[in-house]
Amino acid sequence: MKQYKITTDNIVNDSPDDCYIDPNDPLNEIRALQYLGGINSINRLQEYKGMQGSNISATGSEKGRLQREHNIKPGTPEWFKLWFSLPYMTGERPIKK
Repeated sequence: MKQYKITTDNIVNDSPDDCYIDPNDPLNEIRALQYLGGINSINRLQEYKGMQGSNISATGSEKGRLQREHNIKPGTPEWFKLWFSLPYMTGERPIKK
């Protein structure tokens, strides 16, 4: 395996923007994930989930609203289908439209 030594002689400095990263670049997500461990990691995880659109309170409130609207009783097969279906994984709809 051949090794290369990179020095400042190999770098061309003709760019006006030295370090531009496109906002859609996956590197931005990796930078956000690098701080999820350690002290205060719970707060950082909540912030990250907020950026991703995952909000367990909003999801639970929506399912509770559907349960009241459709008069679904706890413990019935319809209730289990509403609360435990995986629409993002299986495409299954818990409530018929």
